[in-house]
Amino acid sequence: MKTKMNGLYGLFFLLVAVLLSAGCDRTAQKDEERQDNEQPETSEDERGRKRPEETITLERAHEMYKAYRERAEALANLKDGEEDASYGWHSIGFYKNYIAYLEREARKVRIPISGLRMYYVAYPEGEDGKYSGYQTYMYVPTYYDKEAKRHIAFDPLHIGDDGKPLPIHEIIVGGMDAKRINGKEVKQGAMLMRVAEATISSIANMGEMCEPNCENY
Repeated sequence: MKTKMNGLYGLFFLLVAVLLSAGCDRTAQKDEERQDNEQPETSEDERGRKRPEETITLERAHEMYKAYRERAEALANLKDGEEDASYGWHSIGFYKNYIAYLEREARKVRIPISGLRMYYVAYPEGEDGKYSGYQTYMYVPTYYDKEAKRHIAFDPLHIGDDGKPLPIHEIIVGGMDAKRINGKEVKQGAMLMRVAEATISSIANMGEMCEPNCENY
């Protein structure tokens, strides 16, 4: 009887050992699968250690600036020799604060910012200020449309009643007086945030421009 009980105990402990071993193997396998599927988070300290692929060589920078100057000089000849701005400047602090602001506003409407679109524009002729008539640029945030498979300009401050972004590109191109955008009627008075006579936005400009004869260095 004692021998039979000892045999049962031995079989029991062997079964428990097998089950524990199998459980550990499955746990280890799940951990490995989870680690393979998870993207490692990039810490603040790790950012910026690798040179971005979008950077270019100094030689390429010279070629591109030279090509731009040829166009600028041709345009200046059409404007009786009147030259244009050659570059603009924003501080690093501006970019950090601006991106943080966009991401904060985008979280409120649950539409992630995918990037920044840079529009080439100009200060209207005849308006007050030393930059009147000079070219400049402005930044417009974008989101990624999975259906269209492209990045689309939008403003997190201007979201329609249906929860979708208003067509900011069309508003920039067509103006605030447009009655219809992409074939759809737009009720600006109800859908756009107005302050007095102006409509606020998250579009950025106000860079420091290098007008003709500025100190180039």
